[in-house]
Amino acid sequence: MASNYNLKPEDQLLLNCSLTQISDGNIKKIKQLTAMDLDWNYLIQLADIHRLSPLLYWNLNEISPEAIPLHLKLGLQENFHRNVRKNLAMFKELLEVINILHEQDIVPIPYKGPVLAIMTYKNLGFRVFGDLDLYVPLKDVSQTSDILIKGGFEPWMELTSNQEKAFYKFQREHHFTNKKTDITIEIKWKFLSTLVSIQNEPFFHENEFLREVDLDQFKVKTISPPYLILILSIHNASHSFSSLYRFCDISELIKSEDNINWQHLLEIAVDLGVQRIFMVNLYILRELFGIQLSEDFLEQIDKDVENISKNIIRRFFTAKPMGILEKIIFHMKLREKRGDKLKTLLNLVFLPTPGVIESVSLPRFLEPVYHILRVFQMLKNIIHQ
Repeated sequence: MASNYNLKPEDQLLLNCSLTQISDGNIKKIKQLTAMDLDWNYLIQLADIHRLSPLLYWNLNEISPEAIPLHLKLGLQENFHRNVRKNLAMFKELLEVINILHEQDIVPIPYKGPVLAIMTYKNLGFRVFGDLDLYVPLKDVSQTSDILIKGGFEPWMELTSNQEKAFYKFQREHHFTNKKTDITIEIKWKFLSTLVSIQNEPFFHENEFLREVDLDQFKVKTISPPYLILILSIHNASHSFSSLYRFCDISELIKSEDNINWQHLLEIAVDLGVQRIFMVNLYILRELFGIQLSEDFLEQIDKDVENISKNIIRRFFTAKPMGILEKIIFHMKLREKRGDKLKTLLNLVFLPTPGVIESVSLPRFLEPVYHILRVFQMLKNIIHQ
């Protein structure tokens, strides 16, 4: 696992503990690593950054409990139990919101967060999540917003009618926070990142796209794991592959499914123009989490995919973030076609952010001004880097 990247023992230990199914090989490696003189403060900080503290604590406590310094073990244990309590509260909130929306004939699609934890991790405490994700069709977003506000949720932004129209056009999600519980819900009307200029239509209507799952004796439809693997891979790229927990999610999803039609997923990725993004995710999953790829897939890993993936892996274990210009170049490299590279550049530079839209209310015929304001915002960010 990740033997070619000169990783510190602490980095290797975190990777070996970031699994729900620990093999004999993982156990042996964990015992070898915990026998070393480790920088425990660095290890715990790294796990926090990548949202992997629960799995680190759980697996260390199961395999090498005596190796954890006592004062740090107590902190890890308390953080684990605090995360369990928080996740249970969020799960309860999710069920209540879904039920309220169902009563108003709105059928949301929950995914990620508690649903993902139950489907793949089999334990709500193993995953750290900061909010709840619900997809609703665009036609239902306004009514959903009203229902949430009446139920005690507060929108992050107060938008005029003109701003709301622009927001629906340029963005993909609204945020609401429950004033009593401090839990945040993201209402999405697009599954895929605005960064890649893709709508939901390419696979949303496929028969196997949704799957019914039981959530505490409450049946809901969510995205089936194969399609969620692709969606999360694109989402991962939209965040510049900045965190290991997103790869952990995809790894656990893959392990939860016996028969994934990889060729079909690859065909969808090619149609969407995100083949390189998909392959980078799979290459890194192979390198860090031991995901096995077929020979057909291995043959399609070219030098670009390999080089991009190796740079991402090295960046996981450094504290150096990408600057704005570096990020633009990086995202353009992720796209294989010139036209998609250009679209990515235009989106990064000109796509109005929520802050830009919220800053001024413009009538429909002046909407292009939002693009100009976005450029000014970017230039200001570059100057103040």
